[in-house]
Amino acid sequence: MHAPVPAGLGPAPFDGRRFSNLSGPDAHGFASVLKWMLTRRRARWPKRLEPIQAAPPPDRVDDGTIRAALIGHATVLLQLAGLNILTDPMLSRTAGPLPWLGVKRVRDPAFALADLPPIDLVLLSHNHYDHLDRSTLAALVGRDDPLILTGLRTGRSVPSGRVVELDWGQSHQEFGLRATFVPAEHFSARGPFDRNAALWGGFVLETALGRIYFAGDSGDGAHFAAIRRHFGPMTLSLIPIGAYEPRWFMSPVHMDPAEALAASLTLESQVSLAIHHGTFPLADDAIDAPPRLLAEALASAAPAGRGLDFRTPALGQPVIVAASGA
Repeated sequence: MHAPVPAGLGPAPFDGRRFSNLSGPDAHGFASVLKWMLTRRRARWPKRLEPIQAAPPPDRVDDGTIRAALIGHATVLLQLAGLNILTDPMLSRTAGPLPWLGVKRVRDPAFALADLPPIDLVLLSHNHYDHLDRSTLAALVGRDDPLILTGLRTGRSVPSGRVVELDWGQSHQEFGLRATFVPAEHFSARGPFDRNAALWGGFVLETALGRIYFAGDSGDGAHFAAIRRHFGPMTLSLIPIGAYEPRWFMSPVHMDPAEALAASLTLESQVSLAIHHGTFPLADDAIDAPPRLLAEALASAAPAGRGLDFRTPALGQPVIVAASGA
C-alpha cells in the first residue's frame, strides 16, 4: 500500500513520456556525450585485480545492529532484524546489454550468489546496466524470489513477478519497515531511444533500528536537504563517490567525493558508506581517486564536518552500526 507523498519529495516531474530531475531537464544531450568521447582524458585502470577474500556473511542478523557489506559498485548487503536486503544487485562481469558489449568490471564481487544468504528485499534505484543487471536479478528471483522495489516504469526491465513501482515520495510497507522512494539527480536509459522513460531515485528505509538511506546514483542537489527535513537524521547512508570526472560533464549526475561528504553532513548521517567506486571504469577518474579524495575532504572539512564517520571499507568487510531508533 502506498502512503501519501511527502511535501517537497514528489511526485517526479513527468510530461507523459519522460521524467525530469527536480532541477529541471537534462543538462547534457547527445552533443555533450560526443564532446566527452572525443576529448576525454581517461585515467588508466588495471584490467583485472586479484579477488578479495571475504568471509561469507551470516545467514541472518538479529542482534539489534545494522550490518552493511559492500559487495561491489552499488551492490550492498544490508542485514538487520532478521531481514536481508540487497541494493542494485550486480554480480555480472560486464555492465551492458550483452556479455561481450559493455563496461567490464576490474574487481570481482566480494561474494558470489552462492555465498549470499536468502534475500528478502531488493532495492533497485534505476535501470542503467551497472545497477539493473537482469542476469543477477534472474538468478536471485530463481533462488529466493525477493520483493523488488523500484521506480515507475522500471519494472518492465526486471525479470520478476514481484515488483512494486513507486513514484518519488511514495512508500511501501512490509517486513516491519517502510521504504520510501526519494528523488535523485540522475537519468535513466537502457538504449538510444528510452532516455528518461523510466524513473530513477534512492530509498529511505524507516526501521525499528533507525533510518537507512540508499542514494542509488546521484549528482548534488537540494533533495538531500529535503530528505533530511522530512525523515530526520540518517543512521546509515550509502552514498556514491565515484565516476565524477570530467566535472563539466559528470556533475549533473554524479557527485565528487567532496559533494558526497557534504551530502552526508546535510543528512546528518551517523555512519556513511562509500559506494559506486573502484569496480567499473565508467568515467575519467582513476580507480584510487575517489577514496583518496574523500579522505582529503574529511581531513580538510570545516568544523561541522570533522569527525564525520564516512567509511571506505574493503569489499565484503562488514560495517556494523548501532541502532539509533526510528
